[in-house]
Amino acid sequence: MASSANIPLLDDYVYNAVDHGGLAAGRFNTGRWRAAWFIIGVEVAERFAYYGIASNLISYLTGPLGQSTAVAAANVNAWSGISCLLPIIGAFFADAFLGRYRTIIIASLIYILGMALLTFSALLVPLTSENTEVASSHSSLLNVLFFFSLYLVAIGQSGHKPCVQAFGADQFDEKDPKEKRDRSSFFNWWYLSMSAGICLAIVVVVYIQEAVSWALGFGIPCVFMLISLVIFVLGRWSYRYTKRIPEEEINPFVRIGRVFFQAFRNQRSFELEANPSQGSPERLRFLNIALLAPNPCNVSDVNDATALVRLIPVWLTTLPFTVPYAQYMTFFTKQGVTMERTIVPGVKIPPAFLQVLIGISIVFFVLIYDRVFVPMAKSITKDPGGITMLKRIGTGMVIATLTMVIAALVETKRLQTAKEHGLIDQPQTTVPMSIWWLIPQYLLLGLADVFAVVGMQEFFYSQVPTELRSIGLALYLSVFGVGSLLSSLLISLIDLATGGDAGSSWFNSNVNRAHLDYFYWLLAAISALGLLVFLFISKSYIFSSGGWKSARVIICVEMAERFAYFGITSNLITYLTGPLGESTASAAENVNAWIGTMAFLPLLWAFVADSFLGRYRTIIISSSLYILGLGLLSFSAMIPSHSKDSNQLQVTLFVSSLCLVAIGQSGYKPCVKVFGADQFDGNDLVEAKAKSSYFNWLMFGSCISISTTRLVSSYIQENLSWSLGFGIPTVSMILALFLFLSGTKSYRFSNERGGKKNPFARIGRVFMEAIKNKRKQDLDIANPNESLLLFPHQSSKQFRFLDRAAISCGKAEIEEAKAVLRLVPIWTTCLVYAIVYAQSPTFFTKQGATMNRSISPGLLVPAATLQCFINLTALVFIPAYDCLFVPIARSFTQIPSGITMLQRIGTGISLCILAMVIAALVETKRLQTARDDPTIPMSVWWLVPQYVVYGVADVFTMVGLQEFFYDQVPSELRSVGMALNLSIYGAGNFLSSFMISLIDKVTSQSGQTSWFDNDLNKAHLDYFYWLLACLTFIGLGAYLCIAADELGKPAVRFSSGGWKSARLIICRSSSTIILCNMIHVLIIFPIFSLSHIKAGFLTIANRACKTPKALSTSFRALSK
Repeated sequence: MASSANIPLLDDYVYNAVDHGGLAAGRFNTGRWRAAWFIIGVEVAERFAYYGIASNLISYLTGPLGQSTAVAAANVNAWSGISCLLPIIGAFFADAFLGRYRTIIIASLIYILGMALLTFSALLVPLTSENTEVASSHSSLLNVLFFFSLYLVAIGQSGHKPCVQAFGADQFDEKDPKEKRDRSSFFNWWYLSMSAGICLAIVVVVYIQEAVSWALGFGIPCVFMLISLVIFVLGRWSYRYTKRIPEEEINPFVRIGRVFFQAFRNQRSFELEANPSQGSPERLRFLNIALLAPNPCNVSDVNDATALVRLIPVWLTTLPFTVPYAQYMTFFTKQGVTMERTIVPGVKIPPAFLQVLIGISIVFFVLIYDRVFVPMAKSITKDPGGITMLKRIGTGMVIATLTMVIAALVETKRLQTAKEHGLIDQPQTTVPMSIWWLIPQYLLLGLADVFAVVGMQEFFYSQVPTELRSIGLALYLSVFGVGSLLSSLLISLIDLATGGDAGSSWFNSNVNRAHLDYFYWLLAAISALGLLVFLFISKSYIFSSGGWKSARVIICVEMAERFAYFGITSNLITYLTGPLGESTASAAENVNAWIGTMAFLPLLWAFVADSFLGRYRTIIISSSLYILGLGLLSFSAMIPSHSKDSNQLQVTLFVSSLCLVAIGQSGYKPCVKVFGADQFDGNDLVEAKAKSSYFNWLMFGSCISISTTRLVSSYIQENLSWSLGFGIPTVSMILALFLFLSGTKSYRFSNERGGKKNPFARIGRVFMEAIKNKRKQDLDIANPNESLLLFPHQSSKQFRFLDRAAISCGKAEIEEAKAVLRLVPIWTTCLVYAIVYAQSPTFFTKQGATMNRSISPGLLVPAATLQCFINLTALVFIPAYDCLFVPIARSFTQIPSGITMLQRIGTGISLCILAMVIAALVETKRLQTARDDPTIPMSVWWLVPQYVVYGVADVFTMVGLQEFFYDQVPSELRSVGMALNLSIYGAGNFLSSFMISLIDKVTSQSGQTSWFDNDLNKAHLDYFYWLLACLTFIGLGAYLCIAADELGKPAVRFSSGGWKSARLIICRSSSTIILCNMIHVLIIFPIFSLSHIKAGFLTIANRACKTPKALSTSFRALSK
């Protein structure tokens, strides 16, 4: 018994780990916090060494090495980026060959060598500064030695950084519940201790560098790195070392690489051999194909490969966070140099000293997070970490965005102070503004680190296989590397675009003439956009859903296509009236005609897609034509128009390319939205709700792209070149096609027909049979076996004349035909909305071109850029609609979507009336201003309200129409349904074009000034807007009458008489009144003199209230 008691239990050892002697690692005498504290000590010393160099590097570059601010910032960002990217290579060698322990030893030696050479290079600086001849002859050698040693440090750090942290986390057994909790806490304390080392380096080393010497300031970090290596070696007897299990003796990269190879190899055979018993092919993950014979991979290998692939979306979406993160060692420091840094007479704070506040903030908030926040959150969420890792990262990204906003406001205040004291051209003079103004942005950046950086460390460590955890942490570090490189690239591009030091560069060496505030605002916008994408990606990562997985790809495809389309459409009228020399009225007509054609052609493409090709093939074919058209459009803009022949060639090529774009876009547009909605199963309650939300987020994504292209493409077209302005949308469309093809394996392909006839043939046969049997009595269909109604919410008593086809057609086929026919009244009454919709890219833009568009000296806002306010409004309003309005409305109406689709559409049409009234009033104000002062000193921002109301109207009507026309047609005809929706806008553009032509012709007779005169100061767009407001009001009335049944209760209970009959009478009367008023508006009204305009409107309003006899009165008036 005694001997048995001395035998150690299996639980006393850690699975898959050994001690320094190669024996099984004991649970109580190796690893855990005892070993982890050695590793934390190593990290404290290494971080002291690294930040002793990095935190004040920009001052060394702009000081002793004499570089400009922009070049120095770019060099620092490039070095930081390389330092964070190289760990991927170091981690590869560690996980594949050397192991983490040996890699840390070798990397530390390289690290120390690099720091020693760096110290030596700094010793040469005083020698070169005393003798200018020596300086000039040795400056190149000094730079070579400096940067060689600097990148040697980067190489050493690349092997040290990923392995030390992974090695520390390896000291905790994730299979033991207590040690797993300790490991989560380890990342917090790791970051706290690391921040303490950084604070110490910034306080001590930075002061020595600026007050004593750079050589000593670089030598002290070298000593600390040596101490770090000693501490690491001293703890070797307490460490746990990962042991590779027998079946995984193969190199992990070989195993995972084999999974990808086998998946690609078996792809074709899987498509040929898959059978229903194996499950639906589109539901299998692509990498699972590697499990098939021949030479199948292990399930664990496939899971490891999948885990790595799943990191990519999170890696990409955290990049916008790392770009602002790269600024605190560069521009934050340069700001501090110009500010009041005296704390006591004769003692100044080094500007880099404030970086210590980041570390202090981290030390303080990590304690609060680990000891206060986590227990409180755990009691609510039941999550061991308080909140999930992705929520933690997202919170940090929010704080980082706020940091950039505060930094921009502080910099604006600093520049204003410098201007007030006349210090703009005195960069060496201290701006009388305390450096403590910078404290909030440093503290917030530290808080963002506590959430985002620690969360990213734990996420990338825990989401990879055990053997690849060095790679996981290297991937985390590479995010910051790429962020630094992107920051460097961004700085270089902006510096080049804004004129460099010779011009008004944002990064002028004279910081008082620079505009770092603009740069910070730009970074805030990038961070906010990145946060939105991160939330979208992380939602799908947590809640794996087949529907959103594929629909997310479609939304990205739609975003790229919308960038391309609006990149040419938004400013097309400017190109026509500029390089092509057309008149305003002619250009507006051509734009409306082109847009209208693109909105009608989808009917033809939808027929082809639903009958023959299918949506997937149609998207690919039409995308190819789309790209070809955009390419030719870019080429046409490159042709110089010096002669008549070259101008004719340019116009011919331009028109041909626009036709190709119209053909391609008309096949692409109806199919891609429907294809995205097809990724949700309407029979599944969760996916059915997601489908309703899909249309909102589809428009949300589209608005992001539209806003971006209106800002970018319009500026490039007007300030750089039209060929480049058309070329960028071409690249975007190529990207859209690439994205669409990349998601092929995850799509669901509709198989609704199931061997039935062509849907157009079925529905066409119903109409033919109904006409053929028109002399027969209406038939009652009482066969209980044919009770299949595709649209149970609709009354089968409507359109009873189609019931005559029941002799030879099934009841389901008749209901399909009725469903399509029910769309016609809604389609007709929504035309007024589409006419209003056509004005944004034409007359709104031309108005803006005549107004004051200056935002700073020498910088004009392109008139077409204001169209982005439509999309910015949608970006704000769609989340509010989906997350606030719908739940509140649902609590009252008990409707899943809050309000019905038709109520949503009607609300948008109402807002269109308001948009036109505002547009008319603003145009009246503009004309009045033009009469008072020919220079029209009226800001273009007066146009913003009409764009904003316009955007809110789109959120209601446009999204409502998309969902309505998708939902109300048979599943096989949904491309046609979406095409019918698009054709509304086509008809609206054609009607708008017709109205413009007719009014222009009538109002320019007898020497009068046209409403659309090329000189907009003599034109009368205000009259046109009032006219549209009246038409929209009349159209809304007709719409409400038509939609009465849908807005109320189902019409199934009304078999005869009542509202069913009354509505028909109202609709007929409304149609007559509309026609009557159209005649008044389009023919009689323009004949009136301008002094009788108000009286004319009153006449129209009075006649609208009378009986249909007004029509005959109009004709009599016209004949007179």
